[in-house]
Amino acid sequence: MNPTIPFSAYMSASLYDKQNGYYVNPHRVGTKGDFYTSVSVSKFFGGSIASYILSLLENGDLSLPLHIAEVGADKGHLLGDIALFLDALGDNILQHCAFTTIEPLPPLAQIQKDYFSSLPCSAPLHFATFADFKSYPAPDEPTSLFVIANELFDSFPCEVINNGKILHIVQDSNMWRGIWQDIAQSNQSNLLHDILRHYIDSADIANFTQMSGIIPLWQDFITSLTHCARAYKHSYFLSFDYGDFAPATLKTNPRFYKSHQVENLESFLAQEGNFHTLYQQADITYDVDFILLDRLLRQAGFISVFCTSQAQALIEQMRILELLESFSTQKGFSAYFREIHKIKTLLHTMGERFKSVCYKM
Repeated sequence: MNPTIPFSAYMSASLYDKQNGYYVNPHRVGTKGDFYTSVSVSKFFGGSIASYILSLLENGDLSLPLHIAEVGADKGHLLGDIALFLDALGDNILQHCAFTTIEPLPPLAQIQKDYFSSLPCSAPLHFATFADFKSYPAPDEPTSLFVIANELFDSFPCEVINNGKILHIVQDSNMWRGIWQDIAQSNQSNLLHDILRHYIDSADIANFTQMSGIIPLWQDFITSLTHCARAYKHSYFLSFDYGDFAPATLKTNPRFYKSHQVENLESFLAQEGNFHTLYQQADITYDVDFILLDRLLRQAGFISVFCTSQAQALIEQMRILELLESFSTQKGFSAYFREIHKIKTLLHTMGERFKSVCYKM
């Protein structure tokens, strides 16, 4: 019998296999890759986060020493931009900061280490990388923690269910087909029931086999993030992602990105597409349901600071336009003109489609 695996297992191995996973290749992400992120667009994305961190320090919401961690850091450029802007904007701040990445893929962890060692800062940078929050060391003194994630939650493995059926992939030699199996007869039934008790009201769990949509497997990450955050005097978690304040529909989710081309799961199944052709060759993503994410973080004990569009967060919370004005004063109009076009992409092209959420503990 040909092996059959749930879609979540296919997605996990396709993206995160330590040898050949899609994300192991650092050239996948960026303007020349299969897709680009806000980090690829402008260094002021990281600069605005640095500005926000400084405002939290000034208001007493965070205190020094400060640990700044990024989850899913790719090459480490966002965290590096934050460090460089903290060095430029802060007064003797950098030497009281420690920078870390949470990176399960060893090749990327090494790239991040090499990148941080090359940054031209006025003080030596304290940098480390850990595979997950479970291996993140507890502080040995009263310390603050600021965690940043960009396009993280849309990359977690997910299950796909549709009217009582769950998507599996049949691995038949080099022809991998998608099939729908009855949830009640699937060995995933008990697992789904356990996941959904965190996700939906208990009164609705009995009817979960009639649901349709995406079930993201976020719970283990949120549990480990919560455990880590509670060990610190003050903790903040800031995240940017593509999605909406509503469940993701199967019309457009999940999606596969390859060479700036996109294909959604529904059309791929209708064409009887071969999942082997996409395996470890395409990014797999879906719209983040921010209502669900908010529910899970609040259940874990986090308190919402803001939940809004990326554009509004960058302008109102992180004051990116004020940061750009100060840059123009120092660097002149031509440099300002180059950056304003990049920032317009952050605020207009990506600004409403992407959301930003911030929580504290």
